[in-house]
Amino acid sequence: MKKKVLALVLAVAMILPSLAFSASAGSFGTYCFGQDNAVVCVKDTNFWGSGKIVFYPADLEESGEKYPVVVWANGTGCITQLYYSLLKTIAAAGYIVAADTTVMSADGTARIDTVDYILGKNGDPSSALYGKVDTENIAAAGHSRGGRSAVNAGAADERIDCVLSIAGSNFKDEAAKLSKPVFFMTGTLDLMVLSSMWVKPAYEAVTGEAVYASLKWGVHTTCIFTPDKVSSYAAAWLDANLKDDAAAKAVFVQGGALSQDGNRKDFMCK
Repeated sequence: MKKKVLALVLAVAMILPSLAFSASAGSFGTYCFGQDNAVVCVKDTNFWGSGKIVFYPADLEESGEKYPVVVWANGTGCITQLYYSLLKTIAAAGYIVAADTTVMSADGTARIDTVDYILGKNGDPSSALYGKVDTENIAAAGHSRGGRSAVNAGAADERIDCVLSIAGSNFKDEAAKLSKPVFFMTGTLDLMVLSSMWVKPAYEAVTGEAVYASLKWGVHTTCIFTPDKVSSYAAAWLDANLKDDAAAKAVFVQGGALSQDGNRKDFMCK
């Protein structure tokens, strides 16, 4: 019962910033879409539809490389536009980031649909992503309820190689089904998704490789309003697991940069 009440409060609290952002920002029709410095953003959806918004490095079409993929899940009631800064930063680090526009997703099915969507674009000669997708390196990531969705997708879909859950309202019994590498990021002042109730139990339940760290003074919406406090470790986690980057892997071990970061606390890894 306590979890259900908190989940309802969380849903209401998460919807409010979306509505405020929508009211103040006006039309999103030209925001980000097209080339924005080092990142290209493409919308394939009606604004409130269950579509996709895809970010990728601006030099993707000219390069001979294939790019790892991150499928992104929004928090409850939060439109994808709230996460633009974070998602563009990840894309600029060498990733195709595909965000589903649904705002009420927890079971992971929308993430799996997004994997299908990106693989379809990889095989479509008319797409800018044609032949550009590293199909062997895919991550699921998300915020709040979207973090829970990412965990569920990672547990259900063998194509997903690792998971990033940011302030995720994860359920312990669901996390227990996940055996892939997962990074749980949270904040010490997150009063919407309490770490003791959701995040730490999920970390403890995971049977495979897992990392946990809490940002001092971090709140539930840190990744929206101050994404720079999240993006560097998010990108490092992806580099470690999707690019097999040795330096990035060293960040997440005991004695590594994350465990020594004075702005983080309660670091755990297994």
